[in-house]
Parts: sequence; structure tokens; C-alpha cells
Amino acid sequence: MESSKNSNIVQLVLIAALVGAAFYIGGLSSKVGRLEEANKNTGAPSQGAEKTGTFDSVALASSLGLDSGAFKNCVDSRETKSRVEEEEKGGQSAGVSGTPGIFMFDTQTGNSAVIPGAVDSTTMQLFLDNVIAGKSTTLGTQEFKLEKVEKLVALNDMDYVRGDKSARVLLFEYSDYDCPFCKRVHPTLQTLISENAGKVAWVYRQFPLDQLHPTARAKSEAALCAGKLGGNDAFWAFSDALAKL
Repeated sequence: MESSKNSNIVQLVLIAALVGAAFYIGGLSSKVGRLEEANKNTGAPSQGAEKTGTFDSVALASSLGLDSGAFKNCVDSRETKSRVEEEEKGGQSAGVSGTPGIFMFDTQTGNSAVIPGAVDSTTMQLFLDNVIAGKSTTLGTQEFKLEKVEKLVALNDMDYVRGDKSARVLLFEYSDYDCPFCKRVHPTLQTLISENAGKVAWVYRQFPLDQLHPTARAKSEAALCAGKLGGNDAFWAFSDALAKL
């Protein structure tokens, strides 16, 4: 009898444990489901998980009126490889580690505002106004002071520039064509330039992040080939198209 009672007790304990485990697993599953749904709804891009659109560099070059044969030869022989590497090293020297790396450089004072990533149009305009006024910019509780970026490579004849090169403020962007944040900020910068003619010019420099975006370097080289064959306008048209992929 004692053995039978003990057996019944053990069975009851096991049943209770199984019921408790079922409730726990069900609750955990519900929590995970809610977290997954919340992540879907944030809309925040991920540097490592985004998908890039189909890219045919020769077709794009041809659509812009470039000689497709000459363009293909430039890309296949990697004629612009060293230029990409040079711009990349310049960004690293200036302290760029991620993209977009954006500096608003005041040519009158030599000071720069380091922009914290892909900010919206209103914030970008605020930074520009404050750079011209010689003021720091406060976002929430964080203050972004104007500073000397000693190793920022100066504007040179090899740069592709959108806007007036003699503008007071030069906006240097170190960018990766496959970076989702770079794609997000591209139209923001287009708006900034169009609405502040003569005040600011946009200088685009290559900074492909190979570990995150394996095809970005090839796109950088292709964009520079477009510029080499078609000049400043061709480079920017090519870059605008890449930003939409």
C-alpha cells in the first residue's frame, strides 16, 4: 500500500510539473511572437541584413549615355581600384569607421560638425545653419560641438562635387552604395543642396564596408568609372541611381 501511495504521489507531481511547463512554454512563445512583431513594425534598417537590388553596371552606364565598351573595360580592368582605396584611407584617417561618415566643414573657420549618421532633413538643415553661425548643435541631451578634424582630406581636383565648389560649407560624405543608412540620407542631402544653393556643396567619397556589403566595392569602382568617362554629372547620375536600388 505504501509503495502504491508513493507511486500515485510521484505521478501527481509529474503531471503538475508537465502542466506548469506547458503554461511556461506557451507564455514564452507568446512573448517571442510579440517581440518579433514589434521588430517588424519598427522599420529600422539593419546594416547586415538588407537586400540590395539587381545591378547591371554596364546597362546603367549605357542608359546615361556612356560608351558601354569603354565603361566595361574600365570596370573589368579595375582602373579605379586605387582611387577607391585612397578615398577609403582618407576616411579612416579622418576617423570614419561606419557609414555614412559626414563632415560639414566651414571653409572660413576650418571647423567641422560631425553629423551623427542619417539624420532627417530638418536636423541636417539645423546643423548647416549652426555651422554657418559658428554654434554647436544640441539634439536631445547630446551636444555636437564644432571641432577641428585635422586629417580630413581637403577638397581636390579628383573630387566629385554637387553644388558650388566655392560654397562656404563643404559637406564631405564617406559612403557605401549598399549601406541602408546611406541610401536613406541620400535624398536628404539632395534636398539640402537644392534648398541652400551657394551655401553648401556635397563632396562624395567612397568608403565600402566589405564585411557587411560584399558588392559595395565593385559599385564604388563602377561609379568612379562613370565619372572618369562622363565627368561630374555622369558620376552623380550613376550615384543617384545606385542610391535607389
